[in-house]
Amino acid sequence: MIDRFKLAYIGAGSFRFSTGLFLDICQATELSPMEIGLCDIDERSLYIMEKMFRRIVKKANKLNGIDIRITCSTNREDILENADVVYKSISVGIQEAEWFDIHIPYKLGIPQNTGDTVGPGGLFRGLRTNPIVADIARDMKRLCPKAMLLNYTNPQATIVLAAHTVAPDVQYIGLCHELFGGMKTLQAFFNEKLNYTIPNWRNLDFEYAGVNHFAWITKLEYEGEDLYPKVRKHAHSLFLDNYKNHGYNFHLLEKYGWFPYPGSRHIAEFLPNYYNFFNHKIQSPHWKFPILRNVRLLGMGRKAVYFIFKVIGTGLWVPKPRSSGELAIEMTTAWINDVPTPFVVNIPNNGIIPQLPSDSIVEVPAVFKNGKITPISMIDIDSTIADLLRPHAEQHRYTVNAALGNDLDLVVKAMQHDPMNQWIEDPDRIEYLSKLMLYYEQQWLPKEWKEWIPKELELKDSKWWVSGRDLMKFGRTYKIKKYDIDLKLKSKAYFPK
Repeated sequence: MIDRFKLAYIGAGSFRFSTGLFLDICQATELSPMEIGLCDIDERSLYIMEKMFRRIVKKANKLNGIDIRITCSTNREDILENADVVYKSISVGIQEAEWFDIHIPYKLGIPQNTGDTVGPGGLFRGLRTNPIVADIARDMKRLCPKAMLLNYTNPQATIVLAAHTVAPDVQYIGLCHELFGGMKTLQAFFNEKLNYTIPNWRNLDFEYAGVNHFAWITKLEYEGEDLYPKVRKHAHSLFLDNYKNHGYNFHLLEKYGWFPYPGSRHIAEFLPNYYNFFNHKIQSPHWKFPILRNVRLLGMGRKAVYFIFKVIGTGLWVPKPRSSGELAIEMTTAWINDVPTPFVVNIPNNGIIPQLPSDSIVEVPAVFKNGKITPISMIDIDSTIADLLRPHAEQHRYTVNAALGNDLDLVVKAMQHDPMNQWIEDPDRIEYLSKLMLYYEQQWLPKEWKEWIPKELELKDSKWWVSGRDLMKFGRTYKIKKYDIDLKLKSKAYFPK
């Protein structure tokens, strides 16, 4: 019998990650022969993905001789048993749940341009996902205890913390590609503006630290030269030029002295002075965030991508194996061979960043050492940056306690601690927002929560009631703010000079 490397992919119906990961897998000849187990709770999506993947595998076999056997199941236990590595990219509730994540808070005065990491949307995405993540971690401990899991699901930090809370020995690692865009921008600046010849951003000597979607470059050198003084010197002009669409990042560099590398829309939600009830439509000409996450457009995009998946499944056009830019396969081979390649990961802090809570999840560079992901070094961060990061790092535990608990008070407490929610300085409104979102999203939350999730009759008498009519997907009603917040808070909001 051939000894096959077994890779389990949970959430194989992902329209963002599945195709890229399939193409990566089909060029990983060093892992051949392989068994790839695909799992998705949506049977129809799983069928589409299986057909597409079989076409890609068939083409790859002709091109490079890779030997892949495919199995599929809507039950993750079937594919997890004896798995060597697990990939995960699930979205609980998909756009139907995201509709409530975005539009209910907006009615009560809290806009979100993304809503997948922080704020009410990020927290409720965590409440929906983390109980399932915890179950996956428990299943891995039982069925494949030596396997490594690479997570592509947001919110990264609380998902990784939930897994480590229930199964601390399972190697559950969060991945993110925001670093790549930020570093390419810095590389381009030095080459285009200062006439350096840096061939690739990976040739820079750099370190970084923070939390997912809110992390900062803490060291930036090239061939022994500290490059930070030069980029700080040009920060204002780069901000004014919105250089490479990173004007907001360069504004923060000018203000705080350090460069945050994630996309501007993500960072803004961690700094609600820049993105709030008063200014989300009035933005600097030197940067641009979405006014509000366009959930409808996202749903349409999903349908369009699935149409392409179906075309591939028919064999009319099948892409060749190639690198997608994601690093899951590269990490997998480094893990197997114990190659000390640095990767950007989200893992438990445990003192890596001394200024942040030990039980928070941090985004740092790490390598595989003796089969375990290991931070390259401890990273001290500037005290000003630490003050910005700390409330969000503390929020990780609040969110996980709420997600893995069975208590309304825990959900309210987590909502009230979130910095975006705190910004409006109205804990009673946030408590009601918690109950309202629980009511509308209950079908995607743990079944046992229904005993204490408020009923419509309990909620309708509130001065902040949001009805189903207010949230209709047709027309323009869902786009309208319903309740203003205290005008005195406008003094906290940043407006472009």
